[in-house]
Amino acid sequence: MALKLESAGWRRKIPQSPGVYFFKDNRGKTLYIGKAANLRARLRSRILPKETKSISWEILNSEVEALIREAELIKKHLPKYNVLMRDDKQYFYVGFSKNKFPKIFITHQKNREADYIGPFTEGGALRSVLKTLRRAFPYCTCKKPHKRLCLNARIGRCLGFCCTAAPSSTLGVKSPKTPSVFPGAANYQKNITSIKKILSGKNKSLAETLKREMRKLSDARKYEEAGKIRDQIRALEKIFEHRGVIKQDLPAEFAKALRALESILNISDINRIEAYDIANIQGKFAYGSMAVFQNGQIKKNAYRLFKIKSVRGSNDPAMLREVIFRRLKHKEWPYPDIIIVDGGKVQLGAAEAALNPSKSPLRKGRKIKIIALTKNKKHVGDHIFIAGKSSPIPLARLPEPLKNLILMLDSEAHRFAIYHYRKLHRKEMLIQ
Repeated sequence: MALKLESAGWRRKIPQSPGVYFFKDNRGKTLYIGKAANLRARLRSRILPKETKSISWEILNSEVEALIREAELIKKHLPKYNVLMRDDKQYFYVGFSKNKFPKIFITHQKNREADYIGPFTEGGALRSVLKTLRRAFPYCTCKKPHKRLCLNARIGRCLGFCCTAAPSSTLGVKSPKTPSVFPGAANYQKNITSIKKILSGKNKSLAETLKREMRKLSDARKYEEAGKIRDQIRALEKIFEHRGVIKQDLPAEFAKALRALESILNISDINRIEAYDIANIQGKFAYGSMAVFQNGQIKKNAYRLFKIKSVRGSNDPAMLREVIFRRLKHKEWPYPDIIIVDGGKVQLGAAEAALNPSKSPLRKGRKIKIIALTKNKKHVGDHIFIAGKSSPIPLARLPEPLKNLILMLDSEAHRFAIYHYRKLHRKEMLIQ
């Protein structure tokens, strides 16, 4: 949509969504391209070039998507005022070194010793994106080889062989001097290629490729490998959710979110919120996770992981009911005021069944509100269902702090489950 600046109240017509915007002259030529987490807020405060006669925009799902789309469009169109700004102090580039196992770095200046993607306008947001990507697509950041596995390799953020001079017996390789024969060398290159695609705006084609690969592995009953690909797909989808990359003044934002939630649910003094997620591969290796928000902050020492016991086959609602029911048996843990579950009406019903007064171990008289977060086909949160209300509420209609809080807690429950999925041998983390 394009708005002429002489039209009355043009600022009020701009959506409060993430996206990229375009300043155009009287001939429709683009003068400047920018990005925003909230288009209306950004354009209200933006100083316009004097030649600007109209503004248009492209709505996107998240600030991350806007950051990447902005870089793509600036490179393609070379708008006048973006080019004038392009000096060594203004833009950022993501560099990929040309070694056998490429390193990734952020820089202002380009040279021939690496390949680059950009320009990007915000270094902080870019670092946040790379940090998140590295969890799903590990790569090496070690400056030089070393004898022992680095900490990042031990926690799954580096594949290990790319930065170590450890003996082949440690790494399971044929020859530490010939990287091309490392069993995981192909995976490293895949990770680098995936990150390049994401930063170039090709995340949709990457997601389809990963889904095909996951289905093949699952059909071959290689469930652990399929699980790793599934985790990459979910991480990719989470990155492009409708939420900010950089959170500022978190305590104040949380306070705003809680006030909005109290108003919607018609309750007061919300203290504890628990978010639940179920993870399994076609019913196998099933488990549930619980993330906790209490006293205005994330409380990671209260997170719990539940190994599913009573459900056979792929039945997420039944697994969710089991997890919440078992959680409520732990009367030594503070009860939540609100429970958030990943799913729609079916999952909402499963959570309600776990709270049924005639069967639930919940203390009599205790009331817990339930919210179900639904996802669209892209696995991006789009509506919430609230127990006792027939119609869903679009996520876009919620106040921004509340929307971000719900998405963050849902993401935390999923992240916690995925992290411990690979470490199930740590029995002390399981609630038996």
